[in-house]
Amino acid sequence: MATETTDATRDRNLVQRFDDWLGAETTPKRAVATYASLGVYFSFLLLPIAWLVLSTLVPSDTLYSGQVLPPLNELSLANYVFVLTFGDFQEYFLNSVVVAIGTTALTLVSGTLAGYALSRFEFPGRKPLLLSYLSTQMLPRVLILIPFFLLMFDLQLVDTLPGLVASHTVLALPFTTWLLKGYFDDIPRSLDEAAKMDGCSQLDILVRIIAPLSIPGFAVAGFYAFITSWNDFLMASILSQTAGTRTLPFGLQLFQSANQVNWGLTLTAAVITMIPVIVLFAVVQNWLVEGLASGGMKGA
Repeated sequence: MATETTDATRDRNLVQRFDDWLGAETTPKRAVATYASLGVYFSFLLLPIAWLVLSTLVPSDTLYSGQVLPPLNELSLANYVFVLTFGDFQEYFLNSVVVAIGTTALTLVSGTLAGYALSRFEFPGRKPLLLSYLSTQMLPRVLILIPFFLLMFDLQLVDTLPGLVASHTVLALPFTTWLLKGYFDDIPRSLDEAAKMDGCSQLDILVRIIAPLSIPGFAVAGFYAFITSWNDFLMASILSQTAGTRTLPFGLQLFQSANQVNWGLTLTAAVITMIPVIVLFAVVQNWLVEGLASGGMKGA
């Protein structure tokens, strides 16, 4: 019993000494300890990505040899040069950029208007409408493929970039509307009333009052819409009939045949596909954290 008490006392003393070392006045020490701990803890998440990037810098023979760390003299950018100069891949990349940006813009505009209406107005069927938005996320997307294709065919939007933008907007809009509605709920209604007393219309209130205060929420919603469009393969597989409208998920199939897969080029194309998402996340990460932490995920 005395031994256990001594051990507990020693552990408390060690914790206290560590807390004293990481005091508020020792900011550099706190930063070093924090980031070193996080680096060690999350290194297992970075190892697959590091291996993926390393595999794009070596020849195919080295890739299949099973070497973990290839010689430095074998590293080259030949795979990147080949992929970036491959005509169809360039077209697919451009299509993905156009469709993802169009989807993000259309989703944000539509989701903002719908979320503001659901947040600020009371009307019959409001609660069932909110639940219907969530219910769409509970069904497998494959269930809507045939009816959605028939609808787009009747609208003559098959094999068109606007058709892809519309389909991706349909996928991203329900969750985006719910998210923005919850974020608007956190903005005091007293601001709306003060703006009305100054003669502002509902649209003026949305544009001049609500929107500037909702930038973190827009960042979360826009990032989600962009990712939904950028990574979509299912809708693009049925709506894209020719190379002129295909997107990057199809581009990853360019470097494989019926008999083999050129893993060097395929992995290189995958890395290039990841880069825009990583850059976008790096740009909006502060807004993403603020938007998710400030009640944007609140329910009805």
